[in-house]
Amino acid sequence: MKPASFAYHRAASVDEAVALLEREGEDAKVIAGGQSLVPLMAFRLARPSALIDIGRISELRVGP
Repeated sequence: MKPASFAYHRAASVDEAVALLEREGEDAKVIAGGQSLVPLMAFRLARPSALIDIGRISELRVGP
């Protein structure tokens, strides 16, 4: 099954992610990998209006 339509944003910084969350509203979801949310979306058990990808924000990385 196909997920419902949604906006996708890849944030480059924490500030950008926060601004996107404010702009997109409470139905937006933050993802860093999407391992559990994406399958739920495929079965339309979750229908976020927007996904904000924080996976490439260097400030949030842990480890070497």
